[in-house]
Amino acid sequence: MLTIHGLVDSALITAAISNAMPPEGPAVWFDLIEPTADEDADVEKMLGVAVPTRAEMEEIEASSRLYAEDGALYMTALVQVLSDTAAPRLTPITFILVGNRLATVRYDAPKSFDLFRTRAERPGFGLVDGRGVLLGLLETIVDRLADSLERVGGEIDTLSMAVFRSRREREKGLEEAITTVGRLGGAVSRAEESIVSLARMFHFLAEHGGRDRLDPDGRARLITLDHDIRSLAEHSKSLDAKVNFVMSATLGLVGLEQNTIVKIFSILAVVFMPPTLIASIYGMNFHAMPELDKPWGYPMALGLMVASVSVTFAVFKWKRWL
Repeated sequence: MLTIHGLVDSALITAAISNAMPPEGPAVWFDLIEPTADEDADVEKMLGVAVPTRAEMEEIEASSRLYAEDGALYMTALVQVLSDTAAPRLTPITFILVGNRLATVRYDAPKSFDLFRTRAERPGFGLVDGRGVLLGLLETIVDRLADSLERVGGEIDTLSMAVFRSRREREKGLEEAITTVGRLGGAVSRAEESIVSLARMFHFLAEHGGRDRLDPDGRARLITLDHDIRSLAEHSKSLDAKVNFVMSATLGLVGLEQNTIVKIFSILAVVFMPPTLIASIYGMNFHAMPELDKPWGYPMALGLMVASVSVTFAVFKWKRWL
């Protein structure tokens, strides 16, 4: 789908109609969502530049994601999708800056685009051209990324407190805690990938922006974005360290619980070893065992068994092995 956005009174005017210009104002933003070949051709004709294919957008080399061609800047970044859910993922989005007009190519629907569009359609928003749209989109993407990291950080802190509670107070089992830690670790890892991708894009835009592409206000906003993404990078490293710590602690607690179970079985084996020995002795078929013919023989054997268990248990308690 091709959505063309015009500009009237410093606000976006949207026309979600392929092959058509907005009813009012100059076109400043061409948003391609899972475009068809005809829609790609229409945008190429309007802007005079090539539109990258999905395969080209998914290239991992920096030179394939960030480059200048025919007077246009091509910038592909990894952006989080479904960051509010338990299964966030990354999607590549290409930003093409052609003079003062912007084209975006995407095959998913990050919430940041809808949030920016909603704000930008308010009268007097302050947009001038496509460069402002680009910076506004990037600011919204960074804000969403920060919110995602903040939410993951809160979940990590909650899980950490739950894991380090006593065994009786622990609401979740350690197996479930390990699963949760793995999920949070994956979320942090994806956020770090997005941060690195955006940081490279900001650096590229700063180098190739120049005075003819970004005005002083735009350059100041780009510097602020660079500072923000650096802060998020540090924060993500801190969260990654927390995830590793909680994972190590959880695995350690699992090992302790397993050792406790083995310890209990070992103690039981030692406690019942003396009565087993006594029972084995009196179970031997010898004729010269006077206790077998006495009426007190059976109670005596039982008493010895109970006494041996009691003495062994008392020794364990005295040694603080229980």
